[in-house]
Amino acid sequence: MVDIQTVSVLIAAMSVAVGMVVGIIQFRNLVKTRQIQLYLDLYNRLMEKELHQYANEILLLWKWENPNDFFEKYGPESHLDEWLKFSLFTSVLENMGLILHENLVNVGFVAILIGSIIQSFWERYEPILIEMRRRYNTPKIMPMTEYLYNQVKQVRPK
Repeated sequence: MVDIQTVSVLIAAMSVAVGMVVGIIQFRNLVKTRQIQLYLDLYNRLMEKELHQYANEILLLWKWENPNDFFEKYGPESHLDEWLKFSLFTSVLENMGLILHENLVNVGFVAILIGSIIQSFWERYEPILIEMRRRYNTPKIMPMTEYLYNQVKQVRPK
């Protein structure tokens, strides 16, 4: 026959096990919530009026024939204000890429919300970025944006 002491030990052990399971579930939910919050902070930054305007100019309005033409029209030596727009926009993409690289946000989530912006930017500006790497002797410039593009491209529907 089972005595009261054995039953109380079993109940205590089960309570500890249930508590651990509940704690793990809560921690996983907290991590997911934090990931979404971190992503949305960057997304909200991208959607701020000023930066959103820059993104639209860069992606829709800026025209050039080749990288040299781009740097004549928008480069830091001749048009610092335009270059700052480009730099601000690309720094948000770099940060998004870093967050993705560190597995702080799900790539599918990024691809759904801003995948088209990322792909449009990289596919249009890749020759410019390659020229920047050469021109400014910085072969590693914007590695997280390139990483972001490659990851998003893999999960986005064709």
